[in-house]
Amino acid sequence: MATADSDCVTLETEGAIAFLTISRPKAMNALNVAVINRLEEAFLSAEADDGVKAVVLRGAGEVFVAGADIRFFRDHINAGTVSAIEAFARKGHEVFLRIENSPKQTIALLDGLSLGGGSELALACNAIVATENGSLGFPETGIGIYPGLGGMLRFAKKTVPALAKYYVFTGTTLSAREALSLGIVEQVVAPGDIPRALNAMAARGKIDKYAPRSLPDAFRALAAAFAPDRIEGLLAGGLPEGLPEDQAAKIAKRLKAKAPLALRAVNDIIDAQSGVGIEAGIALELAPMQQMFLTADAMEGLSSAGKRRPEFTGT
Repeated sequence: MATADSDCVTLETEGAIAFLTISRPKAMNALNVAVINRLEEAFLSAEADDGVKAVVLRGAGEVFVAGADIRFFRDHINAGTVSAIEAFARKGHEVFLRIENSPKQTIALLDGLSLGGGSELALACNAIVATENGSLGFPETGIGIYPGLGGMLRFAKKTVPALAKYYVFTGTTLSAREALSLGIVEQVVAPGDIPRALNAMAARGKIDKYAPRSLPDAFRALAAAFAPDRIEGLLAGGLPEGLPEDQAAKIAKRLKAKAPLALRAVNDIIDAQSGVGIEAGIALELAPMQQMFLTADAMEGLSSAGKRRPEFTGT
């Protein structure tokens, strides 16, 4: 076994598989500038190794990656250097694109919680393997911002835009089994079966991650409730149509707790990204980012995260 250590990302090579482990235990492995830079360095090293067939990304401990570092965002808003947040996102996109377009098989191993940027990193990989502990989620609209590392774009391409809106609008967690049924996760395995699954995927090679697939029946009503002609009603506080009354009421309640400007931005970005390529979609996502982080709602959401329920004003 060959090992190269860094502060927050380690690279270990076992046979034909390189393991990149993100480790920031005090921050639930959250992404920041150092993690993105180390991840790029380690990934390029693994990619250049002729003996490596697959690169597996995983998180240390019980978490994959719990989003981007909120303190980083908050500090730059307070310092009046919001441009640094966009620069961080641009670099993140560059690294994620390298992972997505690599000739090597890239696999995200979800053996725990992933949120925000963590789910976006997983979606950038060619394939995702999860245990029952794995999950994905996009909580950003609840803290006054929107997912900024390609998660909306890739989720919509793997499912449908309306379903992406439901999960990003509401922040509802997607379990490993639900993600499997949607084709977002390729396999759900027991922890003891992880080595077998990874070795089989490494030997097989890359898949067409965006191959067309039918939306499972269990998700059709949700997608219909967030169809383009129903969005204005939802943003105005109306109940989602076509769903059981109790489910519709719960969704409406969740939407009322989200930042109005962030919801509008998510809707507009997902609509604009529909039918365009990955790189064009990324540009559409980056365009309003600085404006979003300059809103009062973004500061309110980021300041209150983990402390209290935010009070959004739509400004």
